[in-house]
Amino acid sequence: MESEAHESKIDVRIIVGGLDIAQLVSKAVNNIQLENDYNIIVSSIIPTVELDIVKKVANGADILLVGGYGHDETYNILFNELKTDFNHIGLFDYNSVIIEDGSIDFKLAEKEILNSIIKSTLSYSLNLINIHTLENKLMKVTANYNNLLDDYNQVNKEQEVLVRENKDLRADLDDVKTDFSLFKQRYEDIYSKDILEIFNLYDLWQDTFYQDLVDEERIVIATNKFKPDNIIVGQGYIAAESRDKAVEWLNIVRTALIFVDENEDDLRRELNSNNETRPPEVREDYDIPNTFENFWE
Repeated sequence: MESEAHESKIDVRIIVGGLDIAQLVSKAVNNIQLENDYNIIVSSIIPTVELDIVKKVANGADILLVGGYGHDETYNILFNELKTDFNHIGLFDYNSVIIEDGSIDFKLAEKEILNSIIKSTLSYSLNLINIHTLENKLMKVTANYNNLLDDYNQVNKEQEVLVRENKDLRADLDDVKTDFSLFKQRYEDIYSKDILEIFNLYDLWQDTFYQDLVDEERIVIATNKFKPDNIIVGQGYIAAESRDKAVEWLNIVRTALIFVDENEDDLRRELNSNNETRPPEVREDYDIPNTFENFWE
């Protein structure tokens, strides 16, 4: 709890030129009661203007008071070396505490130290407001940056998925191109070939002759026997270059079947007469050769 209380107070450190003035400042600070009345602590009184030493002791202070005769060269050097965005450097002016005989007035010293600290505290407070404003802006920018970073990571992940999908699609596209090339080579002469249309044999027979087809097998046999160009019949279908060609062939087959049916008896008799065997003609002068006379010997 004590450390938290100390952190909430304004830390002031005073840089003076020597031990004599340092003792005077120390007594004045104790009399002013800065911590109780103003929540300010003077944590260090540095009796040297040696830059390396001052840097080490002054590091981390909220307010630095530099003792000197106005804004002299020493003050300017220390200001340039010690000033940061998080502190304020004020002047403890020796001229304000010296009386006519050249000695230092103790009461004037108390008053000057208090006034210097108060003026520096006001400046430091304004600086803190600017710092807090910048901190708030920084927090907003940081939050915005984190959101953008999350969005970027998400987009990056989505891009990785898209890259993989694109790679797969390219592979599929290459396969399709290969398949298409093979298909093109295989069927590049398709337009030079006769393309047959397929019709339902029973429907086409009914539409053409207005009667039901009762004997598909005879049409198939006739087609297979005569093998007309670009005509195929089977399994209830007929394939031809066009409907007209299919009808033309069915007319031929139907005519042939009608002819066969009407002349079936005559044709059968003719076939039977052609198949009768005639006995061999007997010749009296026919000499039987003696070819087998020694067969059994």
